[in-house]
Amino acid sequence: MELLKIGVIGTGHMGRNHVRNLAEEKRFDFVGIYDANKAQAEEISAKYGVKAFDDMDELLKEVDAVVVAVPSSLHKEIGLKVAEAGVHALIEKPLATTSEDAVEITKAFKEKGLKLAVGHIERFNPVFRELQKLVNPDDIFYIEAARYSPFSGSGRITDTSVVEDLMIHDVDLVCALMKGREVTSLHGRGESVRSGNTDFATCLLDFGGKCHAVVNASRISQNKVRAITVHTEDSCIHADLLAKTLEIYKSTNLTIDLTKDNSYRQDGVVQKLYVPIEEPLRAELIAFYESVVNGAPIAADGDVGVSAIRICEQVAARAKK
Repeated sequence: MELLKIGVIGTGHMGRNHVRNLAEEKRFDFVGIYDANKAQAEEISAKYGVKAFDDMDELLKEVDAVVVAVPSSLHKEIGLKVAEAGVHALIEKPLATTSEDAVEITKAFKEKGLKLAVGHIERFNPVFRELQKLVNPDDIFYIEAARYSPFSGSGRITDTSVVEDLMIHDVDLVCALMKGREVTSLHGRGESVRSGNTDFATCLLDFGGKCHAVVNASRISQNKVRAITVHTEDSCIHADLLAKTLEIYKSTNLTIDLTKDNSYRQDGVVQKLYVPIEEPLRAELIAFYESVVNGAPIAADGDVGVSAIRICEQVAARAKK
């Protein structure tokens, strides 16, 4: 098996998770890490036995690919530097803080002939991957998605709206289910409750009049929810991304022995599927390896990242009003 020389730039919460997976996954030659916080980098270096570089440029000289897990505000600066160095990249979502910056990053990688993947990790949730196998976008007429979290001033991002923080995940998943079909119109509404920014938001996406989706996101709820329900003429499929279950509802007109007193009519059937547990982040990294080494398609490339940001920018603007 060909090994991919890879490094990690940024060792915060997501960066640490990438480091953990890369240190264990045999497909990678894990060259090293870089973080502007040298003490943090040294801590991660000691824990996982990986080299901490004092200079990002030195790391880029030694690798063929990197994971960029720095704050979103630094994605453009570092992303362009990575492209200039001729290194493939997996950049955490969102690709940039604005769609204009995301376009610039995507263009830079395309011009260099480099692979660019965006860390829309929920695409690699095993439940969502199974859901994609079960539905044909031509059959879908309605999708509803909900992503709710309790409020935590220190635990969640509060310097931006819930749209960029949470809703962007499900906007991307809905678009993935519709396999690139264009969003022809959208509406958004939001409420600011705890943070000074929009904490609860709803958006309605229309796909050319043939299907529409309602996406709700909250960081002020009393419960935690990660769910998508897909409606077709023949079925309703509910995917619980937390419980890792799929429920398929179908109507039926089955009648059991009308000649007996205990006969009954069955109006519907429910099929429950339990999906094998798989860490989405590891699946994402393996998919990145396959795209760089074996030329496999990228699930969420730069264009996907740009599209998600553009939709969320419009939703956020409408919700703020």
